Amino acid sequence: MGGRGMRDGRQRSRDKRRAKVEQRRSSARYAVVYDIDGPRIRLGVLWFLLLAGALIAGVLVLGALYGAVAGLAGWQTAKVWAKEGRPSEPWVAAAAAGLIGFAGSIGTATTGMVIVAAVVAALVAALIRHRVLLTRLLSAGFTVRSGVFVGLAAASPTIVMRIDIGACVMLVLLVSMYEVGDFLVGSGSANPVEGPLAGIVGVMVVTFAMSVIQPPPFDEQAVWLFGGMTAALCPVGQLAGSAILPRSNSDARALRRLDSLLVAGPLFAVALWNYTG
Repeated sequence: MGGRGMRDGRQRSRDKRRAKVEQRRSSARYAVVYDIDGPRIRLGVLWFLLLAGALIAGVLVLGALYGAVAGLAGWQTAKVWAKEGRPSEPWVAAAAAGLIGFAGSIGTATTGMVIVAAVVAALVAALIRHRVLLTRLLSAGFTVRSGVFVGLAAASPTIVMRIDIGACVMLVLLVSMYEVGDFLVGSGSANPVEGPLAGIVGVMVVTFAMSVIQPPPFDEQAVWLFGGMTAALCPVGQLAGSAILPRSNSDARALRRLDSLLVAGPLFAVALWNYTG
């Protein structure tokens, strides 16, 4: 009887947490959303291990990993828009996001060319698939919206890695710690601020450790600068992820895997370029 009571208590606790999350999801257009269905913590650990292995294997492997997730994110996002009755081309969005994500491992010039090619491909696909001018423009816009931004986010770590591998390791650690703190606290809270605040605290803990180690190419001041910037921009990226989608709770899990990088990743790369240049 005691064991059954404990199981019932845990189930009630999970149901209560789920109700809190669903209430928050339905109340805001721009929100930080947590998917608590399934073994999310184990999947998060697996993702971190894959990133660690890719960092060891090299920039092309890291680019392939991020590109694959970005491609899935582009496809899921465009499909969500299509289900909302908005014209979009999921396969074009998937190809755009995946290729942009991988292009970062080759270079910034290649990334820029792939972004331009992705926009052109979205326009061509819209011209072929639709006859009405407004529908063509909407289709191209939603396809670009679904694929280009997440592709650029996925390209950022490999662009950083090409500049300096130590900086890439730092970026991955900072973003990963933000996601851990944000999910562990935010997924059980009805307050939309607690999760991001916990993530920011996690980033600052890693930043403190890095300031002691001072991994090249950073000195102590630069570590705090880049750490503080990442802490501030990760939650902005989550809100940007909601802006890309029709609703904050739209089912695009691959996009949510990368949303912390949407703003932090590109700006980290630009700041590092200026710092090392």
